Amino acid sequence: MATKLPNCMTKPLCVFGKDVRKLCTNTLGSRSCGQCIKQHPECAWCLDPHLVGPSRCDLRSEFQGKCTPSLIYSPATEVRIIPQNNLPLGSKQADGTTVVQLEPQQVVLRIKPGDILEVPFKYLHRPQQSNQHDFVIQTSEFRSLGVGIDFSILCAGKRVQGRQCPNVAIGEQIEFFAKVSLNECKSGGDIAVSIGAYGYQTVSALYITPSCGCECEKVQNQEGKSPLCYGVGDLICGVCECQPGKGGSHCECDLKQHGASSAQELENRCRKTPNDFVCSGNGQCKCGNCVCNVEHVRGDYCECENMSCPISDGRMCAGQGECKCGKCHCEEGYSGDDCSCALDTSPCLEGGRICNGQGACECGKCVCHEGFTGLTCGVVAENEVLENEMSESTDFGEMDQLSKDSMDKMGYDQFQGEDLDETADNKVKEGEEYGDGHDQEENEANDIKAGEVLPPADDDTGGPSDELTDGKDEAGDGVITQEGQTAGSLRIEIHFLSSLISLMILFWP
Repeated sequence: MATKLPNCMTKPLCVFGKDVRKLCTNTLGSRSCGQCIKQHPECAWCLDPHLVGPSRCDLRSEFQGKCTPSLIYSPATEVRIIPQNNLPLGSKQADGTTVVQLEPQQVVLRIKPGDILEVPFKYLHRPQQSNQHDFVIQTSEFRSLGVGIDFSILCAGKRVQGRQCPNVAIGEQIEFFAKVSLNECKSGGDIAVSIGAYGYQTVSALYITPSCGCECEKVQNQEGKSPLCYGVGDLICGVCECQPGKGGSHCECDLKQHGASSAQELENRCRKTPNDFVCSGNGQCKCGNCVCNVEHVRGDYCECENMSCPISDGRMCAGQGECKCGKCHCEEGYSGDDCSCALDTSPCLEGGRICNGQGACECGKCVCHEGFTGLTCGVVAENEVLENEMSESTDFGEMDQLSKDSMDKMGYDQFQGEDLDETADNKVKEGEEYGDGHDQEENEANDIKAGEVLPPADDDTGGPSDELTDGKDEAGDGVITQEGQTAGSLRIEIHFLSSLISLMILFWP
């Protein structure tokens, strides 16, 4: 299972799961310049007395456009090796006989709480006793001074943690590193630590200057009874330190009049919680009350910003609500996070029914059920229409039209119009020549000349037929001949054949 990182791990400055900016801007860091730079090496202090912002202690990058760059105080961390105080490895010292075996001999460090600096050293192995083959680092006591030092040595081509490297040859050069950190600030000024090698009398000196305060806090840098503090306070590092009984950013407030026992208590009235910015970073504290910087910010602590609500159609709260503390308060008839949803259902009505009974009205628009479409769901979807047409097309009542269409597709135009009659005549001629299923001799014996009257046909009972009389049809239109019977039967045959072809095309897979 993956480990969930703290929220600050996605930010550029995060130490041990803590947001560095919060370390700078907390209540403790905001009290003074000295407290600020103790919070973290990245914390800086704004010396500008006219600063308008949530906190004087912040990341340097956060002061861009807010504090004059020359008035941002952030003491530098540095390592200085002074060349004139250091001799190269292997050279002789002032006595002319002692060979330099450690380089450098003096190092000056300026370091802030929480910072870590690495100092490189070189050692030339020339033991006083020939049987000494190990290099061992020795130091003076430093832990009680609030300093931490960790060593690593480049031993046999590998960098190892610790203070010892075995089996070092005489004349071999060894590189090692001291990683120095300032764990806490203690009074007493600079710190000196000696570093040497076992069996070697000369040592190197580390001079450590802790940056635990600000230069502006020194008395000589303070402005007593400053006009910026109404003459009743001292300007220290850009902040008014008021005389007893006074408070406010410029010592303009009478504590007794406002019922506060201290300037800090009066200021805390402008914080929603003890760890919040004064006036949520959106205003200034005036004698215990917040005055918000901009018009769209509201609230006792300037905590409500009325310009951060959702935007719809280019307007905040869709122009149908009011933004209060980042939330839309909709007008009557509208709802939703951005007030864009109309509750009026009249656009969905048709024939007295909502969406024709085939959908639901959502935000003034019909959301149709499957198979329906249109503004009010009154239109059957195209796929439904196609299915119905396919179903209706199988009705045999439309077979003639289908037969015609199918024959057109298959190129059977010869079966239409005059072509059908011509085909029938050809069939008659073929019948005269070859007969209708009888052999040629029988046909010759039974041939009847065209135009000859046929004898009346007997019915099943042997009597004369009721359908034919005196060689004429029932309507008296003419004489029925063998040729007429043949042509008629061929037309029936062809019609049946065309219908059969149509059915085959219709149901062909």
